[in-house]
Amino acid sequence: MEFEDRVKSYLRQNWFYKKYCQTRVNDIRYFFRSLRYYRRYYSFGSERKTEGHTLFFIIDPYIHHPGLADRLKAIVGSYYIAQQSGFDFKIIFHHPFKLEDYLNENKVKWIGKEEDLCYNLRDVRIIPYNGGGKIPVLNKRFHQYHTYNYIGYNILETNQIENHEVLWGDLFRQLFTPKEGLSENIQRIGLTEDSYWAIHLRFVNALEQFEGAEYNFLSKKQQLDLIERCRNAIKDILNNCQGKTIVVFSDSHRFLESIKDLPVVITSGEIGHISFVGNNCDVVMKTFEDFYLISRAEKVIRILSEEMYRTVFSYYAALAGRKKFEDVFV
Repeated sequence: MEFEDRVKSYLRQNWFYKKYCQTRVNDIRYFFRSLRYYRRYYSFGSERKTEGHTLFFIIDPYIHHPGLADRLKAIVGSYYIAQQSGFDFKIIFHHPFKLEDYLNENKVKWIGKEEDLCYNLRDVRIIPYNGGGKIPVLNKRFHQYHTYNYIGYNILETNQIENHEVLWGDLFRQLFTPKEGLSENIQRIGLTEDSYWAIHLRFVNALEQFEGAEYNFLSKKQQLDLIERCRNAIKDILNNCQGKTIVVFSDSHRFLESIKDLPVVITSGEIGHISFVGNNCDVVMKTFEDFYLISRAEKVIRILSEEMYRTVFSYYAALAGRKKFEDVFV
């Protein structure tokens, strides 16, 4: 593991840094990144002026991006910024997969094209999405704003917007519905909405190598102890689920194997993290399937421990579906 990855891993889990330093540090990082974009693409040339007012959220294939939940948080937050300033909103998300291959437009025509982008500095400005900062106001003197850099924070929550959980789910549904192929896969699994409870556990690299950046390392004894505590938590849920089907989602093949003797449902598919698998269609499809299946559960339960990664994947899936959410600590 590279030194830079170790530093990032530590800071991501350090509450003092996240609370008091991260927003300012990202402001500085994004300022210098924006200068590089300005120098590379933009000028005061004679390029035609564009019409209307649009905020473009652009996935740059040349920088590293976080997981699906963080990307969705930034997209929904950017949509809110555009909405509050009376701007249209477009997404250009073509790397490492096309977002429109998995999600349809719903009430918002969000699919953008590279040829719609303007690079004339009289007409456009770059604006990073710093989800830990204040909600920016867009100036209608400029017809376009371009967002390349972002942090996967929910700007509605960090700014304490009233009913931010309900609002986030509403905004998500205004943007997205599942694409036909994704919807067919979900239906094929045969889980009727609200007929089951979803349990989500994210171990990252606690039990086996899952991501490139290693967050923790446990001895074999500690791994077995963690597996047993999580198994016991699932058994407790089974004893109190009021006859509901229990569906378990996890990033650990090893853990899923360990619970096959329990009366739970484990969906098939290739498990992986979209930040590390490129355009592996099977992994991407599985990730979207899990998100929507969790969003359709009557209740969502996230199992956590000190050794595990505090995932928000299932939390935002619950918000997307307006479903009950609960944490269980082991």
